[in-house]
Parts: sequence; structure tokens; C-alpha cells
Amino acid sequence: MVSLAEIDEAMAIYVKPETYPLALRMLRTGEVVPEGAKNPVRDFGVPFSLCQAFALSRKEGLTIVLDKHSQSCPIALAGLGFVRPEKFLTGKYKLAPTNQSPEARKKMAGSLPRFPFGKYERVVIAPIKSADFDPDLILFYGNGAQVMRMVQAAVFSSGKALTSTSLGTGGCLLPTVASVLERECKYALPGNGDRRLGLVAEGELAFGMPRERFEEVVTGLKLSHEGKQAYPISPGYLKMEYKLPPSYVELREALIESGKEE
Repeated sequence: MVSLAEIDEAMAIYVKPETYPLALRMLRTGEVVPEGAKNPVRDFGVPFSLCQAFALSRKEGLTIVLDKHSQSCPIALAGLGFVRPEKFLTGKYKLAPTNQSPEARKKMAGSLPRFPFGKYERVVIAPIKSADFDPDLILFYGNGAQVMRMVQAAVFSSGKALTSTSLGTGGCLLPTVASVLERECKYALPGNGDRRLGLVAEGELAFGMPRERFEEVVTGLKLSHEGKQAYPISPGYLKMEYKLPPSYVELREALIESGKEE
């Protein structure tokens, strides 16, 4: 298994994050909380939303642990499996957008990924460079081009496209909960909460990779970089004709010729 130090180094070289990529571990009942982890209620006197915890960890370098008492967002509580989700799934509570019908809210709630109730008791979050635990997931926030590079790395060996869904809400759950449940990398569109509470910039997206994909993505970053997919991207300019690489020209000619045979 690739180490966290190797993941951190690869991302620093090939993606150049502006904030710390995060390591997340879901803790079952009785599992030890890493020493030095900050509990929002105990250490700050107030509960945090999941996206606030992400922001403090990726921007300030804090290690944070959340349970049902120290995590304030009801959507994340249900998604993390810390509470029974039935009340949330009814759609009767007016969450943003507050003018949406209960039927639509019910459908949206049921569409969000969630862990089974009671499977996990806590989640611990830390920058990968300082995490002293074995993570279930790496979570990264970056601009569209940086997340594009992570997607390119994830599909390099298999050629299999990544899938993503978005409701414009609960954006913290797709790259985390869905990624772990499906054991696949996920790119995600952050929602209003991510942006208002978690300080996610307008141009930022999220990317999650589960433990099963760490080595594949790190290898993919290196090899796709060698294969001319690099960040930052050298700017081009608009002109009438752009000279494509020979292999592109060859494929274009082959496609045109094959059309003549029909």
C-alpha cells in the first residue's frame, strides 16, 4: 500500500494543492481517537458542521473528530449514519431551498448517500501530511483543472469513466460517503453549505478517493503527467487552425477514411 507521505508528495508535484488534502477515517464504537484531535464542543464550545471541519483542517491544519453531539449539520448527521435517518427522509423539514415541495425534498433526501445507522460513531479528519492514522479516504478541494488531473489519474489504468451525481446540496457526502461505499473515486460539486460555512471558493470542486484506489491514483498521476497531461496547463491561444499531435491527425484521417467505406 502506498504511504500517506507518497500520496502527499505526488499531489504536491503533479496537482499543487493550495490547501491541505485531507485524510478521513470513520471510527467504530470503541476505536481510539487520535491523540491531539480537536472535538468542537469540548475544545471550542460549539458544534461544527462537517464542511466547517473540512475547512479548518484543510486551511489551518487541524485534526478534528466529530460525533453526533459535535457535528451540527442534520444532513451530514444522517449521511454519516450517526443518527437514524427516518425524520430526514420524510422531506417535511424545510431545508434550503425552503420553498421546495415536501415530495421533492423527500426524493432529494433519499438520493443522498449515507452510511447505515450505527455503523460508525465518529469521523476523524486531518491533513494527510500530519495524519497518524490509516484513512478510509483522501478528500481534496481544488480548482476545476486540478480536479481534472485527479480524474485523469483515476481513470488512467482502467479507462473507466468516473460517475458523479449532484443535487446542489449535501455536497460533502458524495466525495466522502459515496466514495467509501462504492469503493470508487468521486468528483463532486460542493453545495451552499460547503461554500457558506466551509469557505469553498466559487471555482473549487471536490474529489474523493477511497483507500482501495490510493495506489492506482498516485501511479496514474505520475504516468498521465508523463503522457502529456500536466498541471498547470500551458495556456494556448485562439487561432483558425491549431496543429494537433501526429497521433491525433492519424486518428482523424482514419475516421474519415472509414466513413468512405460505408
